[in-house]
Amino acid sequence: MKFAARALRQGIRTPWGQRWRCRALAAFPLSAPSGRAVVGHFSWSLSPTVLGDDFDEGMRSIEGLGPRQANAELAVFRRGPTEGDGAPHYLRHAISGNREAMLALGRATTRAYAAVLEPYWPEIQANHRIELARQGRVMAHLGVRAMLSTVIPGARWEGDCLEIDSPQRHTVALRGRGLVLTPAVFWAESPLVGELGDQPVILAYPTSTDLTIRIGTESDSLAAILGPTRAAVLRMLTGEHTTGDIARNLGISPASASEHASALRQARLTHSRRDGKAVIHHATELGVDLIDANR
Repeated sequence: MKFAARALRQGIRTPWGQRWRCRALAAFPLSAPSGRAVVGHFSWSLSPTVLGDDFDEGMRSIEGLGPRQANAELAVFRRGPTEGDGAPHYLRHAISGNREAMLALGRATTRAYAAVLEPYWPEIQANHRIELARQGRVMAHLGVRAMLSTVIPGARWEGDCLEIDSPQRHTVALRGRGLVLTPAVFWAESPLVGELGDQPVILAYPTSTDLTIRIGTESDSLAAILGPTRAAVLRMLTGEHTTGDIARNLGISPASASEHASALRQARLTHSRRDGKAVIHHATELGVDLIDANR
């Protein structure tokens, strides 16, 4: 929910991100007080509390936070570069025991969940199962060390220490607590780490770019022909863009962006030209016609 709230406010670089955001904003406008309350803060920190097996159970467990755990939750907001000074006031009041603040935050969160996450939850669960199977295959063939450095973006081993490129700058010693890997469909940035007391350490990382979620009940005929990522590349190339632009805007690797651009060029849907060290791509008239026919 936290990752989705940030993506709602700032966008997310995935092929489906803009369509999801437009639909979610229509159902849960940020201008409303409930919208401002839920998405108004992001601290590059990850609360690691395991709240429940489903949304209703999770909301009930928030209301039952004891003072020690509530203070530990608030401490999470003080780690890493933050927007503002610590947790926002409505969250401080809610988890410090103010019943009215807790109920108001609960109502806002429930409305946000219904608009932003619930319609896409089956897709998210399916992606999670695919990612779990992928991790399992890598672990079975190559072992835990190789799995961690392969599955998690920007990860590498330095002796017995797993180093990860992240805005957070601290060392985490597991001390037997265990590690929970959390692929986050609404997160396209560097992996984030959360730790709290004796609970397992949480490591959240972006899901693979080949996983997608369907937006709305209507089918995307262009994506059905080309695949969702390649369709997003073609739509983007109604304007001129470099290979690097494609990679950054869609949250894919430069190699993947180059592969998609090459396939579209071979199908006469785009053309490319070199400008110094950069390669600039643009949709052909045939490509534009295909986009217009499948809006």
